[in-house]
Amino acid sequence: MKYSINSKKKVLVTGGSGFLGRRIVDECMNLGYEVLFPRSKEMDLYDIENLKKFLKNNNPEVIVHSAAYYGGIGICNSEPANLFNNNTLMTANLYKAAAECGVDKVVAVGSACAYPALVDGNMSEDDFWNGEFHETVEAYGSSKKIQLIAQNAYYKQYGLKGNHLILTNLYGEDDVFTAYRSHVVAALIKRFSDEIEKGSEKIVNWGDGTPEREFIYVGDAAKALAMSIELNHDLKPINIGTGIGTSIKELAEIVAKNLGFKGALEWDTSKPNGVARKVLDVSRMAKVFPGFAPITFQEGLRKTLKWYLPNKKEADSRC
Repeated sequence: MKYSINSKKKVLVTGGSGFLGRRIVDECMNLGYEVLFPRSKEMDLYDIENLKKFLKNNNPEVIVHSAAYYGGIGICNSEPANLFNNNTLMTANLYKAAAECGVDKVVAVGSACAYPALVDGNMSEDDFWNGEFHETVEAYGSSKKIQLIAQNAYYKQYGLKGNHLILTNLYGEDDVFTAYRSHVVAALIKRFSDEIEKGSEKIVNWGDGTPEREFIYVGDAAKALAMSIELNHDLKPINIGTGIGTSIKELAEIVAKNLGFKGALEWDTSKPNGVARKVLDVSRMAKVFPGFAPITFQEGLRKTLKWYLPNKKEADSRC
C-alpha cells in the first residue's frame, strides 16, 4: 500500500517506549513526521500541569495516544479500579491539555474490550453503544470508551479534532510475556515454552477453549495508527483488525505446533472463558485504508517466536 503525507507535522506519541508505542514512533518517522516520544519523567500524563508545560514547550500538532494501563484476565479481575482510574485520568488530562495548548488533533488507541458482550456476528462500529460490557473487562472497556466520549466532547466545545481506532488483540516481538500483564498470544507462548523446558507431558489452559478471538500483528496496528494522522476528523470509530476469528483451542494448538510441543493439551473449565466471541467487522477499515492488509497470524507468530526464543529470559522478566 502506498501512502503519502501532505505536510511535515510534529507528532507526539504517548507511551512511545511501549510495546505498541515504539512501533507507532517508527512508522511516523518512516512517513517523514517529526516525532516526540517523551518518557514519563519528561511528561507525566497523571499531572495535568506537567503535561501542559510539555505541550506548550514543544507544540505538537497531533497526539497519538497509545499510553495505557492494561493486562490480561488476571489484572482485570484483581485491579479493576486501577485500570479504570489510571486510564480515565490519562484521557481526561490529555484532552483538556491538548485543547488548551493548541493541539490540532488527537488519535486515540481504542480497544475491542469497549464493545458490548453480546454482539451477533462480527462487531461493527454501529454496535459500539448497543449493550453492556462483559463483566471481565468492564473497568478497562469503559475507560477506553470514555476516550471516544472525550473526543466528541472536546470537538464540540473546542474544535479539537480526533480519530478513534479500535484495536483487536495485539501480539508481536517485545511484548510483555509475564502472565499477569500479557496479551493472549504472549501468555500462551510463555506458558508453553516454560512447560517444554520442564519436560511436561501436558499443558493445562484456562477455560474450555471455545471462545473466539482475533489477532493483529503489532506492526500492522502501528501502521494504521500512523496513517490515521492524515484522516479527517471523524465522530465514528474505526475497527482495526483482520476480521478472522480463532478459537483459543485452535490458538493453543498452533502455538504448540510452532514450539514443537508433543504432549497433551488439557482445559481447566473452572477458570473463566471471558467473552464468547470477539471478532471485528473490518469493512470500514478497508474503505478508510484501501490496500491495507495485515499479515497472517502464522507469519506474525513466526516473527514473534523468532524474537522471543533467543530473548526468553529478558522477555519473561518484564512487568
